[in-house]
Amino acid sequence: MVYVVLKSYLMTPASEPKLTNPEEVHEIIRGLKISKVPGPNGIPNRAMKHVPQLAISFLVLIFNAFLLTHQFPKVLEHTRVISILKPVKDPAPRLSYWPISLLETIGKLFEKILLSRVLHEINLRGLLRNEHFGFRPSIALPCS
Repeated sequence: MVYVVLKSYLMTPASEPKLTNPEEVHEIIRGLKISKVPGPNGIPNRAMKHVPQLAISFLVLIFNAFLLTHQFPKVLEHTRVISILKPVKDPAPRLSYWPISLLETIGKLFEKILLSRVLHEINLRGLLRNEHFGFRPSIALPCS
């Protein structure tokens, strides 16, 4: 899925993709929820919130390389699937569990950067109707 979005984003009429910067990456890291379980690499969001500026600069270089080369490494698509027992269910049958996919934190950070660019283009071009609220930030709607 990331490949499709990345490819379509980079096929826009603009000559160069909008690259990221340390402030944007830092802001996305600040928005991470610390209660989330880490993905396959085991790096918890709590640790990501304390990375030094040098690590953020390194992430900027990596994310900009993804944008410029139109590539997203397969390793960031790996997930760890865990099963959560549904309330008041017999633990023996498989259908008594919810499968939860845990994604790599670094991949999720890049997906948020990419999503912000795609949403910007969608809004700029008026591609979503006003009645469509999915994938949009929460806004207070006037009462009628």
